[in-house]
Amino acid sequence: MISLAVLGSRGVAAQRVAGRDLLDFPLGVLAEAPALSSQMSGPLWNPALSMLRPLTRASFGFAGLTTPQDIGVKLEMIGGEYRLKPNLTGSISVAEASVVDILRTDTDPNSLGGEITYGTTVLSAGLASSYKTASFGASVRYRYGTADRDHSSAVATDVGLVVDDVAHTPIRVAVSSFLLSPNGTADASFLAAADLPVYRRDSTTIVRAGYSQTKTTGRGDERYAFATASYRQIDLSGGMSTVHEFGNSSRRWRLGLGVHHAGYSVAIGREDGGAGFNGSYQFILTRAVK
Repeated sequence: MISLAVLGSRGVAAQRVAGRDLLDFPLGVLAEAPALSSQMSGPLWNPALSMLRPLTRASFGFAGLTTPQDIGVKLEMIGGEYRLKPNLTGSISVAEASVVDILRTDTDPNSLGGEITYGTTVLSAGLASSYKTASFGASVRYRYGTADRDHSSAVATDVGLVVDDVAHTPIRVAVSSFLLSPNGTADASFLAAADLPVYRRDSTTIVRAGYSQTKTTGRGDERYAFATASYRQIDLSGGMSTVHEFGNSSRRWRLGLGVHHAGYSVAIGREDGGAGFNGSYQFILTRAVK
């Protein structure tokens, strides 16, 4: 089943470094736009989001994403951020994705014993700064992939920008790259997003709505309409993702809920499955230090 769900439908195009398709899952993101989501410390999708808020000295966190047993994909990430100077934040993260229960076969469905290893690891280090209402950042990444006995790797350099106020309006915009490799050995993604407040009540309640798009070289694109709501220490997010890849289209709902208290943030999220599979679930825990 897994060979059809992940290695087949998502792996039709040749991958220069094994496991790139496993990073299509929004690790460290609940139901926000990846280019605008700061739920996870040392975020993967936009280096500019690593810029710490005023009065926060450091932040670290863990994210885990699991899919149904029939798909068998597991993703985990740890990350941290530290304020190096008043206007400079450094970040590091390690993300790992793998598939379990890929049985080794030959010309018939009978297993030959043992499993085929398929996965990838991404090591990232970055810097972020800000100027007025804009934050910008850059990350260097090393990605290592394994497919059975094949091992390969690539280096990527990514950049990102977030502007919280556009032309004196409350519109936020963000752009970033993911796995942009100087030597062309990775399938790079390019992300863009924008949102604006649609409801606000003093400083305790705000609802924002927006739209994002992610384009991956040689694979396809994702378009995402979303909304986020914050009330005191509670965040709620949701949206509809439309994915076009390899000539196929699918739509999936995403939902996320986060709670913040005493420097800790705990969040859970769910994304619908495709092709008749059950949904995937994600858990994020972060700790901010003043």
